[in-house]
Amino acid sequence: MAKKEMETPTVSEVSETKKFPLSVLRDNCTKLFGVTSSTFAGATVGLSDGEYTIADMNNKIKVWLKKEVK
Repeated sequence: MAKKEMETPTVSEVSETKKFPLSVLRDNCTKLFGVTSSTFAGATVGLSDGEYTIADMNNKIKVWLKKEVK
């Protein structure tokens, strides 16, 4: 019988599902999302100081970047 290979999540998969405090994401916004701290601040205005996944925060930033400037 052939052994079933156990699927282990990659580092990026784990970091996509793990939640991080907003302050940690803010401190690493350039490395994680490729945006400046001022862009991160604008995209996260009104968010609570909770915990967020990298994928969720990346989506919030992308939506904010597509908003029309008034």
